[in-house]
Amino acid sequence: MCRHLAYVGDPQALGRLLTEPPHALYRQSWAPRHQRYGTVNADGFGVGWYAPGDPVPARYRRAGPIWADLSFADLARVVRTGTLLAAVRDATEAGADGEAAAAPFAAGRWLFSHNGAVAGWPGSLAALSRTLPPADLLTLEARNDSALVWALVLARLRAGDPDGQALADTVTEVAAAAPGSRLNLLLTDGTTITATAWGDTLWYLRESGRGTVVASEPYDDDPRWRSVPDRTLLAAHRGDVLLTPLKHLDDEPVERRRTRGAPHVSPFRITRTLPEDATEAALRADVLHGLTATPKTLPPKWFYDARGSELFEQITGLPEYYPTRAEREILIDRAGDIAAAAGARTLVELGSGSSEKTRHLLDALTGLRVYLPVDVSESALVRAGQALAAERPGLRVHALIADFTRELELPETPGPRLVAFLGGTIGNLLPAERAAFLGAVRAMLAPGDALLLGTDLVKDERVLVRAYDDAAGVTAAFDKNVLAVVNRELGADFDPAAFDHVALWNADDEWIEMRLRSRVAQTVKVPALDLAVDFAAGEELRTEVSAKFRKEGVSAELAAAGLELTRWWTDAAGRFALSLSTVR
Repeated sequence: MCRHLAYVGDPQALGRLLTEPPHALYRQSWAPRHQRYGTVNADGFGVGWYAPGDPVPARYRRAGPIWADLSFADLARVVRTGTLLAAVRDATEAGADGEAAAAPFAAGRWLFSHNGAVAGWPGSLAALSRTLPPADLLTLEARNDSALVWALVLARLRAGDPDGQALADTVTEVAAAAPGSRLNLLLTDGTTITATAWGDTLWYLRESGRGTVVASEPYDDDPRWRSVPDRTLLAAHRGDVLLTPLKHLDDEPVERRRTRGAPHVSPFRITRTLPEDATEAALRADVLHGLTATPKTLPPKWFYDARGSELFEQITGLPEYYPTRAEREILIDRAGDIAAAAGARTLVELGSGSSEKTRHLLDALTGLRVYLPVDVSESALVRAGQALAAERPGLRVHALIADFTRELELPETPGPRLVAFLGGTIGNLLPAERAAFLGAVRAMLAPGDALLLGTDLVKDERVLVRAYDDAAGVTAAFDKNVLAVVNRELGADFDPAAFDHVALWNADDEWIEMRLRSRVAQTVKVPALDLAVDFAAGEELRTEVSAKFRKEGVSAELAAAGLELTRWWTDAAGRFALSLSTVR
């Protein structure tokens, strides 16, 4: 039907966004990669942009294909802007409107584009069109479905509706009147971008420190592009993207859809506080430091690429691995007690991952208003956050891409806050690291706030070792996956088959250690670091420490950080504990 793109951020030449990328909008006019309907977008094109200090945009539109317009090539090279909206068009039906039918449409400070088609046009919208003032109908920019959809949106904007509400209400009305319509709408006012994904593809890219792109499809293969789920409202600023699920209407009777009004939506926002290149820089630093240390080490956080995450999910279901089941048992049995003791209106989860266990707390915290999941994985946050926002109308989900082991600044949210750090992950920190972490958590808390901490408990050595060295070898594959990560990201030549997985209990420090033992004398090269690492036969590389705790030790560590342990819950077998602590 068409492809469109909007950008807000640092000033850029039009060409940097529209013609230069390998799969730019220019190329999408004849070779789109993700277009579901139609194949060539050669029935017109247009671009609108904003000049500094002028709230009213300029436009350049033509009826022919973008590749045939040599003047546009010059324009794209020299015109710079901090906000633009552009589209290439594949006309649904033949018409005589020519340039007037090419997006972006414009009025006042707004630019607008519609990617899709209204089913049953024009008859399906005849009744809806009568809701518009006659003057609006007589001044339609073109005689096509997109122009009428724009008139419906514009009427709401002029009535004072926020941009997102105007798009959501229009999509709801048109979808009710014309089921099966494809309504990917794109709107900008020069400072924000608002869009809907409704029946076709939509993606966004946040470029660290530069801006945000929202487009029908990616213009390159940058892995930071994120797909927007269907039936979603998107609102973007230069450094922030808010995704709001729109209620699915397909199964509702048409008359109910006509009278129900706008869908009830629960907002999902994602904010990056971690620089885009922070993960690569941290990996390089950790590998350089760890492989040149004595003894050699690698931090356990590098287990968790896509393959590592899959393996860990398998581990949590193994008969030997009890911590996940034990913690879940406590959450199911004691979620009501935890909620009553905390009384939280905001739940902050550090290292949230899939947020699966958290659902028990969310169900129990009846006064909860905001959920703040914190993780380094954007993809995990997006999947979990969108699902929770769709499942729980009225709950604000604001995800933070951040490293919780560093200083963390939380957005303003209603108190009291409950900070949850589950899974026994605190055991992966060495004692000095735990002290620094708990001190940082204390700094986030105000009087009345609380910390919910998951800790694995000291128990029989045989039980512990089996949990980290299962009979099926899944944990061994998980342990060796860190070598695959270093190979892929830094060009190293680790041979995983040349290392054996080892799990042992350190009784003095009361922790499990996972190690990789070199089977032979070997040298591993890491080209990205200009590093060659010698391993003697039998030499070990430590990949994880997992401390186990006693109640008195947990209480002492919390007290040293300025927190008082007030509640303590364990599973029936006494294998795992959840503790609640408050500001002293």
